[in-house]
Amino acid sequence: MSCQIKTAATIADIPTIRRCLFPVDDLRGSDSWLQLCEISVSPTGETIAIANEKKLVVLTAKWDSSTSLNRFEILYSGCIENEDLITAVLCLPIVIQSPSSQVGPEWTCIAVGFESGFVRFYTEDCKFLMGEQFHNESVCNLKCQSQHSPRPDINFEVKLEEFYIQYSSNVCNINGSQLFTILRNCRSQLLRGASKVEYTELALTATNFKKWGFSDQFQVNDIAMVGLDLSNTFDHLLTASTCGGFDTRYRAMAPHNNLVVAAGSKPFVAFHYALEGGNQPVLTDVAKAVASKLKSALPGWLTGHKASAEKQMTLALQPAEPMGCRFGVCDLRRTAISIILSQDRHLAAVTDVLGRVMLIDSHRGVVLRMFKGYRDAQCAFVQVPDEKRSKHRANTRIATFLVVYSPKKGTLEIFSVQQGSKIATFTASKFSTLLYINYGLVGFTVTSKSKYVCSFTCVLIDSDGQLKEIVIPFHFALTEKNSKRARDLHLYKRLKQYIKMGDHALEDFIAETLNTCIEIKTSEVQLQCLQMLMSCKEIHPDIILKCTKYFIEKYELLDAEEINVDGKALKGLSENLNTLTNFYAFLMSNLNENLDAENGNDVDINKNSGELDTKLNFGDKVINNLQKLLDLSTLNDNKKSPELKVSFFESKEFNFSEFLLGFDLSKDETISLKLNLEAAELFKVSEIIFQRYVLSDRNDFEQFENEMQKCRVLIKDLFKMLLYYWVNRPLSTNINLEKEMQNLSQLLHMLAKAEPTNNIAVEYNQISPFWTEIREILADSARPFPALTAALICRCIAQRIEHEKELQQSSTSIEEENMEIWEKLSQENCEWMLLIGKLEDVSLLNIILSNKPYFIDSKYCTLPQLKHNSVDISLKYVLEKGKGTVSELVAQWLTTAGVEPESIVLNEMLQQNDEQVVSNASGSELAQGNNIENKEETEPLFEHLNTIKKQFPYSLNPSLLLANMCWEYALAWQKQLPEFTYLDAAIKCLNSIPQAHVKQGLYNLVWNTHLKIIFESACKLINKVGKLPKERLCKQDTGLTDFQIALFISTCTTFLDDFLEVVQQSYNSEKIRISYEGIWDNGGQPLAELALQQNHINYDLLHAHYQLSLTIQMIVTFTGVKHTKPVTTLYDSSVISLFFTDLQQKTQTNWHRSDTKMHASRTQFLLKIITASIETVSTTDNKIYATNHVKWMSKCLSLARVWNLDVDLLKRFQILQLLSNGFDSIAEELLPSITELNKFGPDLLVIAGKRLYQYISSSSDLGEKIAALTPSLTKYLDSLNGEWCAPSSLESILNIGTHCIRCLEENQVEYKLACQLLEACSTLQDIQR
Repeated sequence: MSCQIKTAATIADIPTIRRCLFPVDDLRGSDSWLQLCEISVSPTGETIAIANEKKLVVLTAKWDSSTSLNRFEILYSGCIENEDLITAVLCLPIVIQSPSSQVGPEWTCIAVGFESGFVRFYTEDCKFLMGEQFHNESVCNLKCQSQHSPRPDINFEVKLEEFYIQYSSNVCNINGSQLFTILRNCRSQLLRGASKVEYTELALTATNFKKWGFSDQFQVNDIAMVGLDLSNTFDHLLTASTCGGFDTRYRAMAPHNNLVVAAGSKPFVAFHYALEGGNQPVLTDVAKAVASKLKSALPGWLTGHKASAEKQMTLALQPAEPMGCRFGVCDLRRTAISIILSQDRHLAAVTDVLGRVMLIDSHRGVVLRMFKGYRDAQCAFVQVPDEKRSKHRANTRIATFLVVYSPKKGTLEIFSVQQGSKIATFTASKFSTLLYINYGLVGFTVTSKSKYVCSFTCVLIDSDGQLKEIVIPFHFALTEKNSKRARDLHLYKRLKQYIKMGDHALEDFIAETLNTCIEIKTSEVQLQCLQMLMSCKEIHPDIILKCTKYFIEKYELLDAEEINVDGKALKGLSENLNTLTNFYAFLMSNLNENLDAENGNDVDINKNSGELDTKLNFGDKVINNLQKLLDLSTLNDNKKSPELKVSFFESKEFNFSEFLLGFDLSKDETISLKLNLEAAELFKVSEIIFQRYVLSDRNDFEQFENEMQKCRVLIKDLFKMLLYYWVNRPLSTNINLEKEMQNLSQLLHMLAKAEPTNNIAVEYNQISPFWTEIREILADSARPFPALTAALICRCIAQRIEHEKELQQSSTSIEEENMEIWEKLSQENCEWMLLIGKLEDVSLLNIILSNKPYFIDSKYCTLPQLKHNSVDISLKYVLEKGKGTVSELVAQWLTTAGVEPESIVLNEMLQQNDEQVVSNASGSELAQGNNIENKEETEPLFEHLNTIKKQFPYSLNPSLLLANMCWEYALAWQKQLPEFTYLDAAIKCLNSIPQAHVKQGLYNLVWNTHLKIIFESACKLINKVGKLPKERLCKQDTGLTDFQIALFISTCTTFLDDFLEVVQQSYNSEKIRISYEGIWDNGGQPLAELALQQNHINYDLLHAHYQLSLTIQMIVTFTGVKHTKPVTTLYDSSVISLFFTDLQQKTQTNWHRSDTKMHASRTQFLLKIITASIETVSTTDNKIYATNHVKWMSKCLSLARVWNLDVDLLKRFQILQLLSNGFDSIAEELLPSITELNKFGPDLLVIAGKRLYQYISSSSDLGEKIAALTPSLTKYLDSLNGEWCAPSSLESILNIGTHCIRCLEENQVEYKLACQLLEACSTLQDIQR
């Protein structure tokens, strides 16, 4: 509750600093070395500058983790100016340039004043920035006014930034905005690597530089810049009349003056007023200024002077504008040494040579207080805000204190400015220095808000290097009546700080806390203190018990009228907290008993104190089924599969304070759980209360029941915590499920009995609100199996309580009834049976899907394996998501293993048919099944799938499963477009769907959702370029590379081709209705139902898309083929407008119709494709491989038939190209398919002629062989163009000529040439022989 002096930082290596500052002094300045130096501390606490004569030391702060304090270390030490003595120093923290209010210092500028009148500016490491001589006298002081107070959270006033230089006869005022901008520019030059900063001329004008002279004062030792003095009209008239007399002339409006309070002698304190804007210059001054400008404009060789020297002399010798000294505090024997201003500039503290400290009103000039006996005193003001902040910042109360350090007496005393009384006295070193820092961050370019609070405003520096800050509680500024709460707040903060220090002995901790609670008088702070103790992690239950006991006893002695609102809240909180803490102590004592029992100590935890008769009458079948579910849930533990447990429950140790914070203690005599308690905290609280009664073999439930009834916690909350712990506790294979269920039954029965019977037992046709809420908790649980066991027990307890109620009403005892199992058909019982049935289904689903699927034989995992985010499968989740939830979840589970789609269908067949049907199946089915019978018996995945299918036979229909698997793979491909394995897997699943209508609808959904947009982009891109573009352009438009686009278009063509077949199949099949299990009343629309709604696919429109896809596939496959605007030139405009539209729209698509130009374009395109496909034919060991060519030729012919083109023309062109490339055997096989032989004969003659021409021209005996030709045949061969033709033998030429004769008629012109060609070939054969 008292004032404190705390060590805020330390200065390292004091001997080195003293050696630098006093190099020739053997005593190094003696113990009073600090008082001999000029010292400045940055208000941000980052830099300290210490100067003596010509030496300067700059210290910078570094964090010392061992002491948790800043440690100032030497950044620079040396002499910065060899010919000039340092007389003043000031650290200026330059703000970082940012529009945000969350700003801080970027760097610190060090301003140094010299005896010559120069002021020079340096960086932190004393690199010179700039310098200027403002007057030719020694600099007395450097001061600064920042835009914001060092404590903007207290003082909100925004002022102009100004830099003051005090000389003995005047003070220079420099506009800070321009000065700090220039300093930033100079530092930027250094950071850019300049060895020396170019001199930047200060543009000093009347608006940013003022020099004010002191008049009517003999000596000035220190000044305080109060700032703008806005006088009212009365004060203005009074001043004019007092100074000028009755007949004086005066202005109607009061002028704006800057007030400068000067401390010195004659007068002791003078109040000088400088007129804002300056005096108007007289004519002679104007003439001198004009002459100076003209002279500076002339060349230096003409005037004989340098311009820079003239400017410097002009600035230093510039006459000061005299200020008017209106009044002062006169004392001829007294000389003032120093003066400081308070942060709000309303008060000033003046010290003098006679050991007096005066507190003066800086505006009125009235001495408010005088303190005697403080020779060579150093003063500082400290402002302290009220701890209880107001909602409006301006209304927060601020207390101002005066700190006086007396080196002669070695004391530091604190005075209350408001009361004038001394509030504290500290012993201090006689060789210290008290620094008062009344400015903050500087260098703001615009007027803005700032939230930066400077760490140092009042610092006491000891000669041993310790920097100390002065802490004063606010309540010292109040009267006794108002200081009670402030005193309590201080005690509260002291206790809080004591707790933060940590590592206290329990006895000391209890004593300190209890004493503080006793000393605090106001109930508001007592309540705050108790709430703080609750949230303290280190708190011990004994401390809470002691404090709450004190508060309870204290307020029980008071009448109800004497207790205020806070007191009533404190009393209620104390009672609840005391009760809950006792309950916690009881739980911890039970934990210790368990530990003793585990360690072998003789502790009886099985004492029978009234065992409850709550036998579980489930029967062996139910228990065995539950045990099987438990075994299944832990089946994969040995296979390193994820365990069915919540991992965050064991993340950290749970302490007493977290236990307390889980409850709401604000209500009288009632404790409830907090509404938005996190899951981990709720589980830990529940575990502390119920774990040892659920898991241990205990029978001492009566004591627990008594403590539970006394703890004031709501029964429904205890019920909720017990069920939450039960369903979220970790499961293992070695637990005794039946015993734990027995324990849970006893606990639930105990809690249910504590609840009013009317809330639990209702009429047979009504539903209990209590049990309804419990059922909602169980349905919402992410672990359905424990919830299932809890539901079974709750149902039994509900029936038992209902039965007991009826027996009480009929005055019959339970023993007389002698009923082991009693069940009644009521609405409540029906609700429990429905819940239990649903939980059983979802439990099995959750247990199996929680384990990762795996195969013994990996050949059944042919599809890529996906990764899905884990889902907490609860009954509420399954019901809310709707009918397709189970299908979707199981499909996701299957895709994580990459299950072969066909195996899912065959597995369903085995489930429906007996072994005889399977044995009578065709051999191809058995081969395709891959011994599925053995697989079903051995593969765990299909065993688990069939187990789930027994509970969800409709949802796990193969068509629904494969539809959802297809969709999952399609979504995975959409997220990673380059991974075409996902798209292929989706199409494979799609093709395996047995139901035709579901398959057709899903084809349409996949096309519209995943394929159409990218396909459209690819088609438009290829139509624009005319061929497959380069990779950069493909990536820009589609997100795929050129190679990936080719794969995608090929996939789309296959997809649309299969789509056409599925549409035809759907015409011949009956549409079936999809059924679902009865657990869903409503919910979202399943994927399969959405697929069934995709009706009436327009076959012609779909075929048009297939034609387009096939066309684009041909272009991207044969990169050498380029066709200008293929979409526009190959398709009619009416068809183009229907591309990429909905396939279900009813519209007529006439893609058979084409004009002459389009007909020619289509023919030309297909001829290009045929030519390019022949290049795929290859020859190896005299064997010709033409599979690809045959495939593409069949596609060209199919398009030709669709487009009504001349198919025979394409066939003739194919044969001619084959013959041109030397593939005669394939061409001869195709000859019978030609129908128009009369058109084909001339073309064959051309091929035979080219081959004969090449044969003759390549022979050595050219002349002899030419002689074998007739003149007309020779002329015909010369007329053939020079196109390349595969070389051949005379036999092949003779063979082609023979086919040519067969195709020609005798009346055709080419018939005679063909006969001559055959004769020539025969002659050449004879010549060869």
